[in-house]
Amino acid sequence: MTNLVKMNGFPLTQYINFRLNPLKWLYETQKQGEIVTINPKHPRPSYVIYDPTAIKEILTTKDAYFEKGNSSRVFKRSLGNGLLTSEGDEHRVQRKMLQPAFHKKKIIGYSEIITRYSLDMLKTWKRGEERRIDQDMMNLTLRIIMKTMFGKDELEHSETVTNAVNIIIEKAAQSLFLPFPILDRIPSAQNRRYQEAMNRMDHLTKDVIDTEAHSNKEREHLLALLLTTKYEDGSSLSEKEIKDQVITFLIAGHETTANVLSWIWYLLSQHPKVERRFHEELDHVLMGKPPTFDHVSQLTYTTQIFHEALRLYPAAWIILREAKNEVQIAGYTFTKGSTFLISPYAIHRHPAYYEEPERFNPDRFDPKNLTSIPNYAYIPFGAGSRGCIGSQFALMESVLIMASIGQYYRLTLSQSNKTVRPEPLLSLRIKNGIKMNILDRT
Repeated sequence: MTNLVKMNGFPLTQYINFRLNPLKWLYETQKQGEIVTINPKHPRPSYVIYDPTAIKEILTTKDAYFEKGNSSRVFKRSLGNGLLTSEGDEHRVQRKMLQPAFHKKKIIGYSEIITRYSLDMLKTWKRGEERRIDQDMMNLTLRIIMKTMFGKDELEHSETVTNAVNIIIEKAAQSLFLPFPILDRIPSAQNRRYQEAMNRMDHLTKDVIDTEAHSNKEREHLLALLLTTKYEDGSSLSEKEIKDQVITFLIAGHETTANVLSWIWYLLSQHPKVERRFHEELDHVLMGKPPTFDHVSQLTYTTQIFHEALRLYPAAWIILREAKNEVQIAGYTFTKGSTFLISPYAIHRHPAYYEEPERFNPDRFDPKNLTSIPNYAYIPFGAGSRGCIGSQFALMESVLIMASIGQYYRLTLSQSNKTVRPEPLLSLRIKNGIKMNILDRT
């Protein structure tokens, strides 16, 4: 039976330790048990879940008993009531409405844009130069999401938009764990920057929506879908409903992939044998041609690199749920209002589920080795009804970008990087970014 234990130390001390270093706290907590309660005497107790069986129940088989709760309420201030923050029936309706934009046929159509924009970016690179690769990946994935989802090319304004996104993400992540919500509203310099960033995003989303609404062209991207979709009663989506979905995909739809790609280039720079196999596969499969959708399924080792990078540095480093009613999980009864914290970052590094968990080893995801990974011990995209709707798009996008860049260049870590460490915000980014040198493959 899954063991449930009380966490060592005082709850306030644990809260402070978590705020100082969330990833370390989660990693250390996993050593205490499979389900760890932080404050058992509190009327709304909190639990940290490390057991895959319990995770499956919370995210999938009994997900109707749970909601995102406070995390949704916090992120609604920035993202509105879109797919990431809506709850219950409203979320189910939204997901069903948006799903056609991520059908295989549509994803195939997006692939040409991804490769074209990736090669456009490479035209701005110079051999031997040092670049902020995290910024390059952020600008590239923003441009891709703008074109594939909203039919608009924001090349000229991409840096301004990514700066606004960064400010919003930092503020939203900080607000999630504030002990006193009032601190979120004081007129501080950070709060003023946040409001300016939100105003910028409001103007951008309004411009995107207005441009498409007045277009005479027939399009098949996500925004066109939002503008033409009708509810069962025949009514159209309101302007706010459309805006909330646009800003959700703008902020959450590109930042996560950009961060994963940044981690991939870092990991490859530190593991020359993996990098060499990566390049060999690209040469064998592509034979000097630009990557296409058909190449994605052939780039098996490249895909394994993507999954192993997501294991070590999952974009969704934390998943929060609240019990709407009393519920039984893993043989234990939990009261209404109980909070559950699931950390893919900690679970992916758990020695019970992975041999040498700290080691970067893409062969873990060789098809013949997948049976060694327990179900729900690898959850980079979440699971169940709230699993990432764009997971297949993110996989294809990442593999095509990796192939486009790796076909021509190898990236080495710049000596100006003193440390490379994760920063847990809305997703798991590299703290202070990463500078890399652009070198020829030879």
